[in-house]
Amino acid sequence: MRTFNGVIASRGLAIGPVLRLEHSARSMTRVVKEPHKEQARFERAAARAKEELGALQLQANEADKDIFLFQQVLLDDHSLLEEIESHILAGLGAAEAVERAALVVSRRLASVEDPYIRERSTDVLDACHRVADILDGQPRRALTFTEPSVLVADEVYPSDLVGLEPGMLMGLATVGGSAQSHASIIARTMGLPAVIQLGKELMELQNGQTVALDASNGQLILEPGPQLLHQLEERHRSFVTMSGPDLMGRPCLTADGTRIHILANCTAPADIATAMALGAEGVGLLRSEFLLLPGTIPTEDEQYDFYCNCMHAAGGRPVTVRTYDIGADKLSSALPMPTGDNPALGLRGLRFAMAQPQLLQDQLCALLRAAARGPLKVMFPMVGSVQEWDMAMAEVEKAKEILRRRGTPFREDLPFGCMIEIPSAALTAGDIAAHGCAFFSIGTNDLVQYTCAADRMEPGMEPYYQQDCTAVRMLIRMTCEAADKAGIPVSVCGLTAEDPALACSHVRCGVRSLSMSAQSFIPVRDRLGRLNLSAAGRFDL
Repeated sequence: MRTFNGVIASRGLAIGPVLRLEHSARSMTRVVKEPHKEQARFERAAARAKEELGALQLQANEADKDIFLFQQVLLDDHSLLEEIESHILAGLGAAEAVERAALVVSRRLASVEDPYIRERSTDVLDACHRVADILDGQPRRALTFTEPSVLVADEVYPSDLVGLEPGMLMGLATVGGSAQSHASIIARTMGLPAVIQLGKELMELQNGQTVALDASNGQLILEPGPQLLHQLEERHRSFVTMSGPDLMGRPCLTADGTRIHILANCTAPADIATAMALGAEGVGLLRSEFLLLPGTIPTEDEQYDFYCNCMHAAGGRPVTVRTYDIGADKLSSALPMPTGDNPALGLRGLRFAMAQPQLLQDQLCALLRAAARGPLKVMFPMVGSVQEWDMAMAEVEKAKEILRRRGTPFREDLPFGCMIEIPSAALTAGDIAAHGCAFFSIGTNDLVQYTCAADRMEPGMEPYYQQDCTAVRMLIRMTCEAADKAGIPVSVCGLTAEDPALACSHVRCGVRSLSMSAQSFIPVRDRLGRLNLSAAGRFDL
């Protein structure tokens, strides 16, 4: 018996034989022709790849269709196409040019802070490998199962999981990967156990070997004995009883009966559908800058359709959209690069949007229109003062006037809120509320960074980046007091909301709404259920 330890991507238990999948590098000899011929070959292969992705989109579950639409859009991305063309002009063949460009672009995305956008690097590799396969005359083949199996792979792409015969794929175990990758999202959508980051030795397993994928504890066990199998099945049965539909259908309450709202951080309809299925009460943070990732600026109508699709995926639950949060490490090739030696202290979030008035106006018009179709709220990121808030709301009034002149229906009383990410915003939260702010959303990722003067992207600053320091707690409590006095809601949407202990700390400060990634729902709910707010000063968790 041998045990591999990894990271949970989708909880559950699967027991069965191994089926290996390895996306290995190609070793074939490739004949390279003149650059203009290689460019033409690439364009034909890309067109065919988009046709294949379109077919996969038709086969996919409703919640997963956006994944393949995203990959189709990627193959039209200007930065990717320019990267491929530059390699071809340098003398490489089309297939190798695509592979090299895929690595460049995927590494660029992998360095982005936002976990959802960062994990789109896998989609770049998936889409580009499809094009390279076509160029090599080796079109992508569907996985062939002879019996229900646990898929063991170096990496799993979304297209590997579509069109499989029902009941044959029991679970996923991968060498690397991320819980935010599209493959992990699909696994959760399909209810498949999945464990990632199990290490390179995982690929030593052979087809047919029996494994137990204990995805509730992040383990894969090779050749487990009968006694262990019985224990795993009993433990899994208890987990299902505790965290199944009965728990998800009940409100989240602390031990003393205080109601806590559990919301989801999302980026697209696929994430939203998954989060709703796992019990989210709504979307507390929709990262709209995802729309700019392909390198083009969407039209107002395209944005309107996107927000309407997000509300549809939420099934009538509220969706809170953050306006474009561009700057620092989140950039788009379609927009001018923010300048400055220290981008974290430069044009970010609302400040950057105010410097791109047409970009902001188009987004505000789309949001105002979409809000007429469902429960939508909007919040501005990186607001530092009452003056900045007032400037943002002046832009809202301009957008409303544009729509009035057009005769376009929109929601007149759409709630606009402020993200509290800068200490100056927390210190003046009462004034911001008095100027018409409808709600606060505390972004602790940046609030900690600016409070502690510690760059959260710099590994050497980790000892100084203190998420539960006294100063941050004081700013959160101050924001909650200002919100309570103004009679407006306040939530936390930073990564600290996903930490069960820090979630309890936020609730003690007065927060009653937490927004997090879907896989954090169960551990946070479980910890909050043991928190007794009536016992002042008690930390017996």
